[in-house]
Amino acid sequence: MEAFKDIKVTIKEEKDNYGLFEISPLPRGYGNTLGNALRRILYSSLRGSGITGVNIKGVDHEYSTIDGVKENVLDIILNLKQVKFQTKMDDVFTCKLNVKGKKTVCAGDIEVTGDLEVVNKDLHILELTDASSEINMTLTVESGVGYKKINSAERKEVGQIPLDCDFAPIERVSMSVEQARKGQETDLDAVMIGVTTDGSITPKDSLLESAKILQEFSGKVMVAMGMAEKEVLEIAEEINAVTEVTSEGVAEGDEIGAWKIEDLPISKRSKTGLLAGGFKNVADLRNTTATELLNLPGFGNKSLNEILELLNQYDINIKGA
Repeated sequence: MEAFKDIKVTIKEEKDNYGLFEISPLPRGYGNTLGNALRRILYSSLRGSGITGVNIKGVDHEYSTIDGVKENVLDIILNLKQVKFQTKMDDVFTCKLNVKGKKTVCAGDIEVTGDLEVVNKDLHILELTDASSEINMTLTVESGVGYKKINSAERKEVGQIPLDCDFAPIERVSMSVEQARKGQETDLDAVMIGVTTDGSITPKDSLLESAKILQEFSGKVMVAMGMAEKEVLEIAEEINAVTEVTSEGVAEGDEIGAWKIEDLPISKRSKTGLLAGGFKNVADLRNTTATELLNLPGFGNKSLNEILELLNQYDINIKGA
């Protein structure tokens, strides 16, 4: 599995709460293997925060109506379930929502405590219909993984309404497997993973967290099968030593490596040959050899020398040159 040593994660697109990532090159078949594993973890195993209980002043149960409020209590509860929170703590938070007068009440009106933060502040919760209207509620916010069902035992007092909660911060994950190449090897996989979050975590961090969970479980399997925990930790440290990758597969801070092939001061023939060979930037050239370049379509000694002369100016040497 030597191909695993050269894996790069390329950020193809990153906008708002959406990110598209390419993981390649992978041995044939591993695009689906790795992609499906990460996809399932993204959907099922990341922590999130949400409202698990509400107490509304003057309301005994969820089948009530409130004077001066356009929505009934069931509608308000459905809206509260959509409020997204962000926190680094695992604490149970108690928040307040106290509003008076004629106005539209949004998630941003919730009074939070500690490091808790409302993500989707513009989310509509309810509408107070006149100047004398008033709403007073106490919200319980918890963090967790997966889906929490309503527990009737939590209804400890009249007016305390428990809410089921979907903690998952991932809204959608798309996955596809495409063909990849490494030098003259073309029988390789590239897995494309698109991640849309609720805003409480970035797409990049969600993919990284999923990879950590996958690594953690793999380590536990190795220990369970008799491998020394110290050896497992050494393997994990070696894996974590991989250079962080940002847009277009270039290491963070690598300004020269980020230069695109089409922007280099070389002939059109040389550019065409490199692009046809799958080279996108200078960083890709660091991992190639003179032999691989000469095997590119229409790429002869003249093109090779042109590339070598340019790279030598920046102390970049190609193997075999």
